[in-house]
Amino acid sequence: MGSTSAGFSLPPSKLITENHAPTISEAAYSRDAICFAEKTIPLVQAMIDDLEKRKAELLDLASAHKVAISPLRTFPSELLAKIFMEFVTMERRQTPSRNYSPFMLMGICSRWRKIVLDTPRLWTRILGAPPAPMINSWITQSKELPFDLGLDLNMSNSHPVLEALIPHAHRWGHINFSLRPNSPYVLACVRTRLHSLKSLALSFGDTTGTVDFCEVAPQLTEIGLGEIYERVIIKLPWEQLRACTLDNSGLALYVLQHAKNLQTLNLDMSRLSETPWLSTPRDPHSCHMGLDTLVTYWSRADPNLNSFFSSITLPSLQTLEVCFDSAEVDSNIRSPPEFAPAVMSGFIQRSAKHLHTLALIEIPVFPLDELIMCFAFTPSLVTLDIHFGSESRSDEVNLDELLHALNVNIPGYALPRLRSLSLEGMSIFSEEALDGVIASRRDINPKNDGVTLLEHLTLECLVPQGQSTSQLPRFHRFVSGGLNITYGEDWGVYNSI
Repeated sequence: MGSTSAGFSLPPSKLITENHAPTISEAAYSRDAICFAEKTIPLVQAMIDDLEKRKAELLDLASAHKVAISPLRTFPSELLAKIFMEFVTMERRQTPSRNYSPFMLMGICSRWRKIVLDTPRLWTRILGAPPAPMINSWITQSKELPFDLGLDLNMSNSHPVLEALIPHAHRWGHINFSLRPNSPYVLACVRTRLHSLKSLALSFGDTTGTVDFCEVAPQLTEIGLGEIYERVIIKLPWEQLRACTLDNSGLALYVLQHAKNLQTLNLDMSRLSETPWLSTPRDPHSCHMGLDTLVTYWSRADPNLNSFFSSITLPSLQTLEVCFDSAEVDSNIRSPPEFAPAVMSGFIQRSAKHLHTLALIEIPVFPLDELIMCFAFTPSLVTLDIHFGSESRSDEVNLDELLHALNVNIPGYALPRLRSLSLEGMSIFSEEALDGVIASRRDINPKNDGVTLLEHLTLECLVPQGQSTSQLPRFHRFVSGGLNITYGEDWGVYNSI
């Protein structure tokens, strides 16, 4: 028997290398070898453990010296504080805890602990329902800075948090509350104390009655209201609002009539609302003189789509985005109303004098002549983004008519100020038509006074089935002249139809 280490060896034996019955002396020798090995194994294991311990000590030593010379030690405290602020405000950190909060940062090292304790802004964001001792730390360490609060008041563990925060209502800067039925009564005590409140988001759920705790808030300019129905009366300082996010078109019309200084309206109707808001009679038509941005999301089955756009005129509008839910409509739930392109084009024509950006995303069937007619009313349009929906694709929209309308070299061309063009969901078009648009807007004729150079082009072409693919289009040559061309993920390799 051999050995791999001096001091742990026995003379070799033929018994383990040959195949014969052992003699009495060979059997005795094997028993001695077994006993020797079993006694030696713990000694070897002890040596291994000692070496592993030594290895761990050396790794710790190396790690400690790596930390000692880490560039992080040279970071100014102000820069680390900014990094910490990004950490504690990350969107995925929904609930403060000892793992996702200033408490975690404080446990890294003494320097980090000092920075966290010396940076009040790290303690101003309270989401969820942290335990009482933790909420007291937030209140104390944030000094007198405004709070960013997010609480679901339907959760029982949020009640102690709210009770601890109510005495500091004058520091509420941004709040996002999911209300419960008795929330208006609980919050009534803060009605005249919201001196720092700048933005407000409320989800009403089963709340009923009058909500007026934020009617007196001199700095409030931005609101978001969700799940609010006609059984709720909400009082807000409408005249001072500048931005609003809603999920009910009836409420949107109400806001347009009362918030005269509103500049931005986001309306998300992607989830169907069965209950209208407000039974109070409204004016048949609303004209808002100050709104410059309207962003809307619609379900294709929403019955309020046509009535909403036929009820409003926005003469100061600069940005219009109309997005449709791309999901198929479940015919078992509701028969979808027909989208009326004439209603949309009528709204654009009434509101397009100062329109700067127009985006129609996943738009259902929209006759191109109706769309082109709108261009005559949008002389200031700089950005055009058209994404035809699945219905349009199935009808194989031919974009040549649209492209000819944008060709500066063709009499009666539209959109002289166009700088950015995005076309997605194209089914049929000719390379010559698109090339003509680009060429005419890159090689500006001096006679075309006032025409702006096209700077950005985005294309996402769905190649029809059965068509072969070939090289990139010839208009790619304009890249060297400064045109920025982006091909969407569905473009693939180009196919000339």
